[in-house]
Amino acid sequence: MIDVGAVSLGWSGKPLSQVFADLAEMGGTCVEINGNTERHHGVRLSDETIPGVLAMARDRGIAIRSLSGYCDFAQLDPQAIEPEIARLMETVRPAAAMGVGVVRAFVGDVKPGVTLDRVYPNIVAAFKEACAEAAALGVTLAIENHGRLINDGEALVGLIEDVGASNLGLTLDTGNFAWAGHTLEQVRRDFAVSLPYVRNVHIKDGVWQGDTFVFVPAGEGALPLAWLMDELRAVGYQGPVYSEFEGAGDFIAGTRTSIAYLKDLVSAAGR
Repeated sequence: MIDVGAVSLGWSGKPLSQVFADLAEMGGTCVEINGNTERHHGVRLSDETIPGVLAMARDRGIAIRSLSGYCDFAQLDPQAIEPEIARLMETVRPAAAMGVGVVRAFVGDVKPGVTLDRVYPNIVAAFKEACAEAAALGVTLAIENHGRLINDGEALVGLIEDVGASNLGLTLDTGNFAWAGHTLEQVRRDFAVSLPYVRNVHIKDGVWQGDTFVFVPAGEGALPLAWLMDELRAVGYQGPVYSEFEGAGDFIAGTRTSIAYLKDLVSAAGR
């Protein structure tokens, strides 16, 4: 079943109770909670707080389908990898305790002296170790196409295949390929090659204005979202589809528009 909801990061500074209430009012049925809940939502996910968070979500009819983890494996020094794995596990462990099976992960981004060729072996080794730890807890890691170091569909698929872990896939952020400079034709190729590996979906939409990609509510931009939804359905995707509105204007209004559009898309794809 494909659920439609939103990523909680847009509600940064608001309690999770408000996130769940707003989502329910918008017609959303699922959420990805940002793993840094203490910073963004004023609560640390722990054995003491998790039952209350689950109850709040359940009372609003909201399923917590994933958590947003953080890590930077693009490290020149192999010794810097272990702290980053530990940082990711700080989200994986609460996810497992909550019965949430997917945690978003990052590869890492460009920084002085770092090229993909130089850090790629460390990235692969890091994901091998992180996936082994996550698998023991029943959690899948889903790499987001984020930043500019490896924001390319074929490259990300190659990374997943080089790691070779059954619990590694993709968080497909539909706007980030275009944000990183890909044309509409390239974005469609990125989507197509990614499809078999998608475990989580963040929906952004936007328009190209010269060399800049400007975010707008889902359905008001140029990305082939209807085509993507049909293709996801065709490959048997049953995960969440989240609005992640990052455009100008009111976040709540933009998210409400995006969720309404995505619910129509999911319904149409089902028919």
